[in-house]
Amino acid sequence: MRAADGERPVPLRLLAGRASAEAEYRIAASRRGVVELGPLRSGRSDPLGLAAARRDHGEADRLWVHPRWEYLRTIPIGRVADPDGAADGSPAGTLTFHTLRDYVRGDDLRHVHWRSSARLDKLVVREYIDTSRTRVCVIVDDRPTPGGEERLDEVAGAAASILATGVRSSLHCELRLAGGGARESTGGLPPLLDLLAEARTSPGADLHAALTLARTRPAGDTAILVSGALDGADLRSFARLADRYAGLVAVVVGAEERPAAPADVTLLTAGDAAGFADRWNEAPWSR
Repeated sequence: MRAADGERPVPLRLLAGRASAEAEYRIAASRRGVVELGPLRSGRSDPLGLAAARRDHGEADRLWVHPRWEYLRTIPIGRVADPDGAADGSPAGTLTFHTLRDYVRGDDLRHVHWRSSARLDKLVVREYIDTSRTRVCVIVDDRPTPGGEERLDEVAGAAASILATGVRSSLHCELRLAGGGARESTGGLPPLLDLLAEARTSPGADLHAALTLARTRPAGDTAILVSGALDGADLRSFARLADRYAGLVAVVVGAEERPAAPADVTLLTAGDAAGFADRWNEAPWSR
């Protein structure tokens, strides 16, 4: 079996003529990332080893290994859609057109956009969002840090815990990487975790540009910046989102320095993702 780090042999027992057997193999993923598996290569040879033949079967598959995460007690927001969930309050508002998407079985036919369907030669439907629904934006800083990819693993784990808690609480969550790439929770939690699995330290990442871009998005309730290292200039740039979000939380995972945060920003530091969950659950909003 071909894997990202080479071929993995899967031994088979000797079989009699026309006999069959099944073989199993396990792939252990020690860290988050995208793993490519396959194709499966089978081989056989004569008992004396004078002749051998090999053949590939199937195609390569990609597996997304998500970061480790755990549910947190709450997400600090001003209002929430689930009174029995991880926050308090209740929204009320209207639905607004968001985008067109492919029709899937079970969609309301009243939402089919017939003009676009005729132009695209396939059924597409209007997708709506509740503009009053609680919005949480998580910005992950994937700039290089002294800890390299290992520190980014911890940053991704902290971000995953925040997103998992938000999705479970029926919050509209948006994930943005400083180096590029964004996903929303309209597809549930897996697409968000997939993006975190794909994240790599990006030397060209511009956090300040990413924060400026976040200002162009619809206003929300809470923006959460998760990073492996932040300085005062980073936090001041993040604080400029205060007119777009009711709450700003900056999380630093792995760095020993604790920069001074502006008055509009709540700063939380931790040594790793597990320590982050403990610190988060001890914060005033979790009591």
